[in-house]
Amino acid sequence: MSYEVPTDSAEFRWTGAPYAVSSSAIADFSFDGKGLIYFAPPPGLVRPYESQWQGAVSRQQGFSAIYASSRPVSTTRQQTSQQAKPLEATPFGVFWGAVAKKEVEVGFSHGQSQKKEVSTGGRWQQPEPKESGKQSAWDKSIQAQDQGQASPWNHPTERDSNVSEGMQSVDLYGSRKWKSPAYIHPLQPLNFTFQDREYQPQANGSVFFQIGAFDEEPAAVPIDSQRRFIFQSNRAEDQPVILPWGIGQKAKDESVTGNYGGETDPNIIVKPEPEQPAIRESYLLMNIITTVVLPARTPLELPSMEISLDIDSFSWSFTGELWGASNIALVEPDENGPKQIEVDINGWKWIFIIERYSTNRRFGDERYTLYGSSRTQLLASPYAPQRSKSNSANLNAKQAITEELTNTGFTATYPNLNDYSTPDWIMPGGSFSYQNQTAMQVVAKITTTAGSVIIPSRDNDQVSIQPRYPASPWHWNTATMDKIVPASMVISLSANWRPEQAYNAVYVSGTNAGVAVNVKRTGSSGNNPAPDILEDWLTETQVNTERGRNELAKGGNQSITTIELPLTDTNTAPGLIEPGMLVEVQDITGNWQALCLATSISASGVGTVIQSVDLERHY
Repeated sequence: MSYEVPTDSAEFRWTGAPYAVSSSAIADFSFDGKGLIYFAPPPGLVRPYESQWQGAVSRQQGFSAIYASSRPVSTTRQQTSQQAKPLEATPFGVFWGAVAKKEVEVGFSHGQSQKKEVSTGGRWQQPEPKESGKQSAWDKSIQAQDQGQASPWNHPTERDSNVSEGMQSVDLYGSRKWKSPAYIHPLQPLNFTFQDREYQPQANGSVFFQIGAFDEEPAAVPIDSQRRFIFQSNRAEDQPVILPWGIGQKAKDESVTGNYGGETDPNIIVKPEPEQPAIRESYLLMNIITTVVLPARTPLELPSMEISLDIDSFSWSFTGELWGASNIALVEPDENGPKQIEVDINGWKWIFIIERYSTNRRFGDERYTLYGSSRTQLLASPYAPQRSKSNSANLNAKQAITEELTNTGFTATYPNLNDYSTPDWIMPGGSFSYQNQTAMQVVAKITTTAGSVIIPSRDNDQVSIQPRYPASPWHWNTATMDKIVPASMVISLSANWRPEQAYNAVYVSGTNAGVAVNVKRTGSSGNNPAPDILEDWLTETQVNTERGRNELAKGGNQSITTIELPLTDTNTAPGLIEPGMLVEVQDITGNWQALCLATSISASGVGTVIQSVDLERHY
């Protein structure tokens, strides 16, 4: 008989176990309702999946906003006024007469007006600058469509320098048609034909029945057997660079002139060339030495004296010999404090404070030795008080020096020598502090922090703060000298060989605040560094660099050469040679340059004046 396919859903019910083959023959299968057909369920459900990966499509979401002109709103108001209808007179016979006048006559009296401005001056001043152009006010009705984003690049995190990864891929574009394993009902009746004989099972165990068409699973086809990715460290972008640049100067256009107010370019002071001394076979000098007691200018007789200063001192020193008790009474201290004297040697003047003296008395011989210092000693102990200070706000170095010298009568100058001068820098709040220091101690510390020295004035209340080395020793052959000494004026010369380490780099840094600078000599590799310099007040690059330059200038092969020469007057070269000056000695073996470290002037009672100068000479 034929099996009628149902039009609705059909279910095939199977038992939960596979079909067990018996050892005997099985009767014919029948679909007449009398017999049952048992199908074993399949062992599992096979569900193949296939996925294909592709790169994402870049999308950009655009936002647009259309703003049309707003509909104008009429703000016009219309008002109609008409002539009022005149009222007719009532029949009562009431008539109105003329209105009584309130004010018949009005009088105005004008007197002499007060003069407001007698004269008008045609004085023109600089008008206030205004914007002459029209400004267009833009609202925020249109928003930015694309917003830029700045990504700062720093050093990336470390990665593995070499990463190898094996990857495989299947055939992405191969042709394959999958057939559904579901049983599809045919549209016509389905006939099951059994060849009118008993089904003879095989003797190989369980039998599974499966309905549907299935293909074998194809193996994955590899496309790329291996793909290799190599990652390396990125290229370093930030490298320390040392630029051999000096202090910049403002460009000045000489072709444009004008008489305008406001800021003007500073006058550039060029260091003058030193005067060349006269070279003679013999020199005839007449020394003039005078000493007076201030303020009365009482003459004081000193048979001998010595005046000296070295580059690391902040005051001139005086030692003099005095005869007689009547003379010592002129310089003894009184209720007003120590006495002051003025010494004039060939026009070069000094003012000294007599701090102490010693005596040596013998029969018929009474001598005293005086010891004094220049007036800058008043800024130090025991004359100046000790103070403590700590700044809470930013403070400039030169401003700090000015505050220390306030109400003392002293001032500080910062001369430009050759290509260098003492820089000014900012010390952040809390970094500038000291305990129990006098004004000179604080000024000296600020000065040495910048690699500078204090050169005291001889007869004024003034100190000069300048670099220890006005020019680096390796540039002395091209630098402008302060003094020139010919060999014909040298009385004696002696030298002491003093070699130092030739450092070519130094690390200069602050401690609690500031910056760190590695100062390296131009043209060198910096392979021989000096000991590090760490101080609290080294807080900016400029001062750290200047400090490092002066430290490197101290090294190298050098000698301390002492020469003796006369002290000429103020109008004759070379004159007085002070510490901190660059001196060129025109020796018989050749010219050489040096830095003056110390000066000593000795004068005797017979009128002999000798100037002895210690020079630092580099080779």
